[in-house]
Amino acid sequence: MIGEYTDDELHRLHETLYEILAEIIRVCDVLRIPYFIQGGTAIGAFFEQAILPWDDDIDIGMTRANYERFLREAPAVMDRERYFLQWLGTDPHTPFYFAKMRRNGTVFLEHNYRHLPIHQGIYIDIFPFDKVPDSPRLQKVQRTLANFFNCCFMGKEVWQWKHCGRCEIDRPTDRGFWPCLVQRLVQTPLSKRAVYRLLRWSQSMFNGLKGATFYNMVLMPKDHIAVAAIEHPEQRPFGPLTVWAPSDLETYLRRHYRNLRRVIPKEEQQNHRPDQLSFA
Repeated sequence: MIGEYTDDELHRLHETLYEILAEIIRVCDVLRIPYFIQGGTAIGAFFEQAILPWDDDIDIGMTRANYERFLREAPAVMDRERYFLQWLGTDPHTPFYFAKMRRNGTVFLEHNYRHLPIHQGIYIDIFPFDKVPDSPRLQKVQRTLANFFNCCFMGKEVWQWKHCGRCEIDRPTDRGFWPCLVQRLVQTPLSKRAVYRLLRWSQSMFNGLKGATFYNMVLMPKDHIAVAAIEHPEQRPFGPLTVWAPSDLETYLRRHYRNLRRVIPKEEQQNHRPDQLSFA
């Protein structure tokens, strides 16, 4: 079940998200950095040509090389009075391995991260995508490594498990004692930046693989997007904007969402309703 927004809150939130997205598009155009919509944002573009009516975020993907160029070069051309590019390099207490473009002067205070000393503005997620091997066995090995290092990365800021530490969220993640112990033993002597480098290595270890069929965020098995679909994107209307999307968008969506449909029951709708929301 989704968290409940008022109609006015959703309207204003969508306006702010389109504003942030317009800045990301402008920066990418200036720097000639390709991007693509993905996840629920791609569903919205496919069915509604807009943000899904109940949704409260936008998800952008970039291939690893483009993502790292964006992190390096975007601050020089973005409107830093209005926006903040959040990642480990700019906000050292972030629990997220990916980047967020946040709107200054706004608040989107998510419950699990409410105590962290980080920028808490309304945001758009920007994910790095890496090539994955075609072998399901190798995919599983890579995904297991990446998820382990991601848990170590997040665990540096928020312990989310009931074993080997004080859980800092209301509902501990379902995880056994021994995985928690191994994580604690590995992450404790390492700096957060060292953990980040290990996570990046595990995600990008197959980027030199010739003939790979898919890109993926690696941590999730369903986010496969064909290499050709990313390298030859197509434009789609999206609210007041035009965005780049993977080509043959329906094929990607049906691979990712096996029960893809336009009308989704309310109990299956998902969002990130925050504890506190305010607009500029």
